[in-house]
Amino acid sequence: MKHRTLMSISALFLLSLTTPRLATAQAASGTYRFFLDDDVLKYVEFDARTDERGVTTGQISFIDRARISDVDDPEDPRSGDTPPEFHMTAVVDGMRVEENRAVMSATVTDSTHRSYIGRWVQLVVEDNGDNPRVPDKLTWSFCKPRPGGWVPSDSERRDDDGAYLRWWATDAERDDDVGIPSVNLISSEERGCTIYSLSFYSFVDVTQGEGSIIVQRR
Repeated sequence: MKHRTLMSISALFLLSLTTPRLATAQAASGTYRFFLDDDVLKYVEFDARTDERGVTTGQISFIDRARISDVDDPEDPRSGDTPPEFHMTAVVDGMRVEENRAVMSATVTDSTHRSYIGRWVQLVVEDNGDNPRVPDKLTWSFCKPRPGGWVPSDSERRDDDGAYLRWWATDAERDDDVGIPSVNLISSEERGCTIYSLSFYSFVDVTQGEGSIIVQRR
C-alpha cells in the first residue's frame, strides 16, 4: 500500500511538470467622455480580454469632435470640404495588466482620417474604482510600423550584430527608476508600439470627464 501511494504521488508530480500552465485571465473595459485644454469633447470606448491561454481580443473606439483636416495636398478634390470629426476603430491584439492599470495594443482598421488606417495604437488606463477624489485616468499614443525588408548593419564589418542587441537603460543611483528599453531596430520583429512598465506612463490632464474604467485580473 505504501509503495502504491509513493507511485501515485510521483505520477501526479510528473503530470504537473508536463501540463502547460495557463495564463491569468485579464480584462479591461470602459466608456469615458472627457475634455482636455482644447475644450473639445472626446470619447473612448474599449473592451479587451485575455483568456487563460494568453489570447487577447477586443476593440477600441475613439471619437474627437475636433475637426482636423486629413488632406495635405491643396489640389486634392477633398481639400475644400469641411473636415470631419476624428473617429477611429482599432482591433486589440495584446494587453498587459499591472494592479489597477492596463495597456492595450491595437491596430487601426477604420478611421475618418485614412492616414491612420494600419497604424498601431496604445491605450493605457487606470481604474480607481468609485473614489471621487481620484478619478479614472487614461492616455494613448499612435505609432507607425517602420518599412521592413532589411536589417541595419555596418558595411565594413561582416560580424556586426548590433541590431540584434537588447538592453534596458536605468539610473544606477535610483532604485525606483523603471528604465527605458532599447529600440527594436529589426522591423520584422515588431508587433506594435513599444510597451513599457505601466509605472512609466503619464496620463493626460482631463479638465472634465465622466464614465467608468474597469481593470480586472482573475
